[in-house]
Amino acid sequence: MKNVTKVEFKTGEVSLDANTVLDKAKGDYNSVLIVGWDNQGCLDVRSTNNLDQKDCLYLAQMFTHKLLSGDYAPD
Repeated sequence: MKNVTKVEFKTGEVSLDANTVLDKAKGDYNSVLIVGWDNQGCLDVRSTNNLDQKDCLYLAQMFTHKLLSGDYAPD
């Protein structure tokens, strides 16, 4: 996975593994798009049934815009 930039989001904790992040998100969302590397290092994407492909693309583009605008920059 060279050429991959690590992005760290402020969570209030030093380091969180994937399962902890998912556990902390339980109960807070009615729709989700999950993008990540699985245990074999492959890209895995999942979403709730109430999102179609257009919704998933829109969420991904919104995130990209906010990320590039500095909304997730370190403090």
